[in-house]
Amino acid sequence: MNRRQFLKGIGSALLLPILPRRHSAGAKFRRRRPSDPDWPSQSAWQHLDKRVRGNLIAVDFPVSVLRTDPEGAAATHLARNLRNPYYIADQPGLTQTMGWVDAWVTKPSVYAVAAANADDISEAVNFARENDLRLVVKGGGHSYQGTSNASDSLLIWARHMNDITMHTAFVPQGCESTLQPQPAVTMGAGTIWMRTYDAVTTKHGKYVQGGGCTTDGVAGLSQSGGIGSV
Repeated sequence: MNRRQFLKGIGSALLLPILPRRHSAGAKFRRRRPSDPDWPSQSAWQHLDKRVRGNLIAVDFPVSVLRTDPEGAAATHLARNLRNPYYIADQPGLTQTMGWVDAWVTKPSVYAVAAANADDISEAVNFARENDLRLVVKGGGHSYQGTSNASDSLLIWARHMNDITMHTAFVPQGCESTLQPQPAVTMGAGTIWMRTYDAVTTKHGKYVQGGGCTTDGVAGLSQSGGIGSV
């Protein structure tokens, strides 16, 4: 049995009860591909590029050089850096894993919005919605399940949203009457954990654990161990 088809089949079956009618199997809905006549025109992409202040980029797939010129300098450089997470994070067409138990195989997006703020993300999401495009989001490329990876898609590349802000007395919005202020750190979507450790532990004497933050990028801190998400 093909594991990829098996996993796709299970996922589709689980989603059917909650999908809108036009997204159900009977509606024959599909995202647009570059080969489709209604794929966004070049002028439409140029308009998006203006909306995101020139941050729309064509996505290259660096791994292809291993096939086209395996003995060349570019292939040598790539092979030397494929295990370097900092190098991978700076390449919108790469992920730390090329595939996972036959469930997916890495394939690059067509374009990426190198998002610098929430406005860039909003523009990309709206463009994808209006044009029925596949949409994926990537920070540092650390996704073993391939959820930051999809061929023929528009990528929201959050790598440059890597600000780290320390808070001495943080209280989540709406919780002022129920929670005491606590030290916390706010991280941008593209922040790599090693740099967070440096900012939190080395520079401020606190402790934060990788994976301990919520989807809004805020993690509670401890003086000497443990972590509480907020």
